[in-house]
Formats: sequence, structure tokens, C-alpha cells
Amino acid sequence: MNPQKSFLEICIEFLQKIEQEQAENFEKAGQVIGDAIMAGKLVHVVGTGGHTCLPAYDMFYRAGGLVPVSLIIPIGALYGASGALHGMRIERCPGYMNRVVDYYRVEPGDVAIIFNNIGVNAATIDAALECKAKGAYTIGVGGSPWQKEIPLDHHTRHPSKKNLMDIVDLFIDDYNPVGDAVIELEGFDRPIAPISQMTDSYIVRRIEIEACKYMLGKGFKPPVWMSANRVGGDEANARYQEEYYHRIKNL
Repeated sequence: MNPQKSFLEICIEFLQKIEQEQAENFEKAGQVIGDAIMAGKLVHVVGTGGHTCLPAYDMFYRAGGLVPVSLIIPIGALYGASGALHGMRIERCPGYMNRVVDYYRVEPGDVAIIFNNIGVNAATIDAALECKAKGAYTIGVGGSPWQKEIPLDHHTRHPSKKNLMDIVDLFIDDYNPVGDAVIELEGFDRPIAPISQMTDSYIVRRIEIEACKYMLGKGFKPPVWMSANRVGGDEANARYQEEYYHRIKNL
């Protein structure tokens, strides 16, 4: 962290680094997702607790976003639903996410995107392992600095001591720094301004763009939601709503 840099400058640096170093992974993710959608499969998006649920939620039923997206919601670990301190305890509880993933009926050939910038806690590792066990292609989005720097004996780690980036089929690094916050203020003893939602929102859009480009290149019209607030939006979405209403639990 450089105390002389503005938050805008830091955000730009992070996004440029992600674009430069993760471009091939965006393209690969787009191909995998495109192939799954063209084969009639679902893309499950999993935020494994706390604010890591936000990028997953940002992919679900979003105007301009992909239609066949199933949002896996770990209600017990969702701070706004269960209480922050309760949610933090749940996301550290081994076995919880296995049952959540099972409830959402992840199937062979599906894609599962697991978001967690820290990438070491019980909910994250269990979600990744369970999705793999069910035959889904797994994509992890998180920060390698956390996974490299958190001690193996730290109490927040999954009992296996595994890292998300070592489990999934494809890992997209958001380079989230330990502690997430990136601004230091003179006379204050801790950094402020977490950056993960800026980086992860960018990653979400890049994945979607590559998936749509890939499907179009194959002569397939990408299933994308239109804003229901524009003229013709409800009519454009009606077919997708009918097609996926009984396949996506939260639709």
C-alpha cells in the first residue's frame, strides 16, 4: 500500500493487473461456461459467506447477465440474513456447505463458480470439494495472497488445510491483499477501503463477456436477461422464465 495514492489510482492498478494477468483465464472460463450453457447445463454461483456473496448475487437474474445462473445462497452464513457474528461462525463450520450444495442439486456437466477472497475457510473449501464431487467444473475466484500467507495452523482454515486455488479446475486471482483494505490514513492504526468488490465485480463482467463472445462465435444466441424496466423487457424474458423456473431454485 502506498499512502500517497488515491483509492481511484489503486483500483485502476488492481484492475489493470487482473486484466493483464488473468485474460487467458477469463477466456477459458468463458469457453467452459459457454459449452455448459449450450449443452443445457446450469452455472451455479456460490458466495461462501459474508460479503463474498455479493459477486455471486451480482451474476443472478441481472439485466444484461446470463440466464442459466443458479445462485447458491448459504443463508446461515449470510451476514444480512442471519446476523454477522452468527454468519462468521457458520462459514467456519465444516460440513455446512456440503449440505447447501446438495440442496441446490449441482449435477455433472454444470459449472460452479466459488467466490471467496480469503479462500481457506471451511465453507469455501467444502463448497469447492462438494461441487467437484458432484461432477461440476469448478472455477474459483479469490486472492492468492491470503492463501499463501495465512498460516496452516490458523483457526480460520478448513481442517484439510487446503487452498481454494489448489482445489478448483480453474482459478481466477483477484490479488486481494491480506485484510482487503488498501488505504492508510495518517494517525490511524488500520487500513480502510476494502477493494474486493471492485475487483470481483470486474471479474464477473469479464467472465460473462467472454462466455457470450464464445457462444456467438459458435453460432449460438447467448441467453441473456433484458431489463424488465425497458420497453419489451417482460416479453423478452418470458420465455426464459418459463424455461428455467423449475430448474433454478431461486428464480
